[in-house]
Amino acid sequence: MPAQRRPKQEFADLLDSDEARWNAVLHRDARLDGLLYYGVATTGIYCRPVCRARRPKVENVAFFRSPDDAEKAGYRACKLCKPSRAARPVHGANLSIRPVAVLFLDIKGYSRLAAGMRPDETFALLDDFHRRTAAIVGTHGGVVHKHLGDGFMALFGAQAMKSSDARRGVACGLALVDAMAEWNAERRAEDQPPIAIGVGVHYGMTAFGPAGRDQAVIGDTVNVASRLERLTRRLDVALAVSDDTLSAVSARKAEPLRRRLQSRGIVRLPGCGPRRVWTASSR
Repeated sequence: MPAQRRPKQEFADLLDSDEARWNAVLHRDARLDGLLYYGVATTGIYCRPVCRARRPKVENVAFFRSPDDAEKAGYRACKLCKPSRAARPVHGANLSIRPVAVLFLDIKGYSRLAAGMRPDETFALLDDFHRRTAAIVGTHGGVVHKHLGDGFMALFGAQAMKSSDARRGVACGLALVDAMAEWNAERRAEDQPPIAIGVGVHYGMTAFGPAGRDQAVIGDTVNVASRLERLTRRLDVALAVSDDTLSAVSARKAEPLRRRLQSRGIVRLPGCGPRRVWTASSR
């Protein structure tokens, strides 16, 4: 079993005091899921910081770094958030588990678009598309992990986890939507069809490990981000972001992002269950 890795320095300020830990519980901070647990003296139950149960009074709360620590102190696991199911950061020779923001992007209606173009025109379009979008991902500190034909999967926190990963993932999604709107204005002026995109962003624990000659990135976080991208078609929007992602952004820095987003309430994602979702349309 790989040894548990200590959080990077960027996470230290989120865990270094009871005030900071309580703030994480108040805001259901997804960045600390798997890094922090809290017990409630009046119920004898311990939870993950993302638990949807009613928040307790701060004077009744004790903090722990692992389920084992909470259970040794006499607390039993919450049946709602199931603390034992929280992925915990680990690092070893062949496996790393850490929080990361995952972004999926895809061109909507690509097959219809390509059907009316010559192969060389299609190649030129995709080359221009990937050049533009990759530059935006890089500007926001992300990396394109895998190209998927007319789309890609990008990661924020691929090399090391930072407390800004979730914020940068959402900001990048919004920037991609804006960039497509600007590009489409140019395309319309040249009598070319517009490009519609779907972007999904989710934040959570992700496993990195070898798979042949490539590095695999797997876990529920990847699946949810992919489902959110597909959801953009169903809701006829350009961007879908999970509430878990916004909850991992500090209240002050999340406010300008929320002003660009619309709450869609709880939406069921196939194979991934219900999620609270925020969306944005093209400008």
